[in-house]
Amino acid sequence: MKLKFNSAEEFRCLLTALLDDLVDARFHFSLHQNLAKAIEEYATELAQSPTFWGLTLSAHMDAVLLRLCRAYDTYEHTVLNLRNLLDTIQAHLSIFDEPNFRQRLKGNSFVDSLAAELKPPDQAQLQKDIEAVSDSDPLVHKLVKWRHNYIAHRNSHFALNPKKFGAQYPLLFAEIDVLINRALEIGNQIGRASC
Repeated sequence: MKLKFNSAEEFRCLLTALLDDLVDARFHFSLHQNLAKAIEEYATELAQSPTFWGLTLSAHMDAVLLRLCRAYDTYEHTVLNLRNLLDTIQAHLSIFDEPNFRQRLKGNSFVDSLAAELKPPDQAQLQKDIEAVSDSDPLVHKLVKWRHNYIAHRNSHFALNPKKFGAQYPLLFAEIDVLINRALEIGNQIGRASC
């Protein structure tokens, strides 16, 4: 679904909101992973306040998953997610051409040098990116299952048997890292093209 915006500034606001979520996901994930690594070395200290550290680790992972679920959400109507943003770009490639770029950066003393390095989105790469953030991608599909059954909603069947859900849709830390990196790479490509 294409997002509606009235100006380059509104497009920039949409992109910034999505990138802010992704950067926050990266920070929370890094904090979670670094704390988890420290558990063995600081076992005595952490054992003095296990509730605090357990809740802290859980909160960081919740923050990561919430932001990733939002970014990879498959809901189509007016939702700011990677797929809708990429569909919007595909439908409005002209916003990345040089005259529009110069208009967006008017007043910037570096507009000429930036325009010389301008690379509008490559349509083949754009299509690959759309596929990489779609539910047809196995990793995105797994994340969407987590969103629908655990993060945004609690599936009653899996609430009765949470191990079954984890066994059916295991979401590994390495996979979370891949999803964050993929989304940030796509977001940064868009950012470079739109400045």
